[in-house]
Amino acid sequence: MTITQGIRRLALLMTTLLAAGCGGDGKSGERSLNVNGDPLLASLQPYLSTSPYGLAAEDCAIIYKQGRSCQMQDIAPLGYDIQGDLTPEDIAERLLVSHHWMGDSFMDVVRDLPQDVLNLFRPLNVIVLSLDIRPSFYHSETAGIYIDPRYLWRNQAEWNDIYQQQDYRAGFTESLPFLALQRYVHSNGEYVTYSNTFDATVNSWRSKSEIAPGLFNLLVHELAHANDFLPPDQLSVLDVSTSIGRNIQLMKGTWIQTALQQTHGLSADSLQLMAERYFGGASASTSMSPEQAGAAFEPDGAADFYGYYTGAEDVAMLFEAYMMWREYDAVSDVAFTASPAFANYSCDDLIIGWGQRNRLAQQEVMPRARLVSESILQQDLSAEFASIESVTPVDLPYGYGWCQARTAVMSARFERFSRQALSPVTDNSQRYLDEMLRH
Repeated sequence: MTITQGIRRLALLMTTLLAAGCGGDGKSGERSLNVNGDPLLASLQPYLSTSPYGLAAEDCAIIYKQGRSCQMQDIAPLGYDIQGDLTPEDIAERLLVSHHWMGDSFMDVVRDLPQDVLNLFRPLNVIVLSLDIRPSFYHSETAGIYIDPRYLWRNQAEWNDIYQQQDYRAGFTESLPFLALQRYVHSNGEYVTYSNTFDATVNSWRSKSEIAPGLFNLLVHELAHANDFLPPDQLSVLDVSTSIGRNIQLMKGTWIQTALQQTHGLSADSLQLMAERYFGGASASTSMSPEQAGAAFEPDGAADFYGYYTGAEDVAMLFEAYMMWREYDAVSDVAFTASPAFANYSCDDLIIGWGQRNRLAQQEVMPRARLVSESILQQDLSAEFASIESVTPVDLPYGYGWCQARTAVMSARFERFSRQALSPVTDNSQRYLDEMLRH
């Protein structure tokens, strides 16, 4: 998700940004903590008490609430201050938390990240972890990412520290004829990521290995936004006399989303209209069945339906799909299902009208994902995409339930495992809710 301070479009969406996350339950009497996806951020402190950026980082993290942007003379992106590779310690110095355990859990995963992923933090001023962030987002007026702590909790005590609100966009789909779902699985259908929802019987605590895939998924998405709005090769030419937001706006012609639109623009206008309604709550005169949505989506180049919401989300979903394939041997399932006709439904009551596994391998998606990934990573990925190109996307079975279809299709040709697959994870009543909205 991205948020640019300025014009409010479709609830919290602004000129070049947007929103996404997963559902939850709200505690009565605490709505002031987060209104329409904008967290209060009232309890932030530096994760490292010795950080030289402490006060400047705290001020920067919340300055967008005043309609202002962080000044470069007060705090500059990591990659402007530090030449060369970043270390986990560099990142920890820009980390703000509402609870210290959030920083501990976050850094446990960050310390295991590959060097080229650590370097994706270079366009950031701050990384914010707070009890009331939901959904996660990137903000161009702060050059910061704001992380939903549901991706970080390890036990019930930590879960209880998190504000149990529902994602503010959860009601946008209630009157729509379809749901758009996405998940990452191994070629045998086993889940790659774990549920972020606490369940006393089946998901009461999580190890680092269980947290890491989902947090990685979220991080590469938000870091794609950061590197899109402030491309890696532009850090050295920032104007220190003005704000980071002004710098980013002046670089609009160099944004990765701009190049993507110019060379491989999406063409399904009907899906763009539906995405504005689905993710932004806009009114729409048009409607589509799951089958019609799939027919428009399949031959176009988006990695996920969320990519139709804004150009920024188009970039982030393409990069996310590539990085999950690279790091976890994960393939993406995408589907349009019928909306449930009753309230207490299960995941298999979501009947597939169109679905696909290995979406990244779709011939219209690959060149777009390669452009984005090479631009963000500053690497030649021809060998990697040649491997992806050898794979054939597979249809998810029409008429199956969303969970039933997970193991009904095997992607036999997508077997390049260099690591042992994660142990199987049993479907639970909350997992499919995690798949309904985006970061």
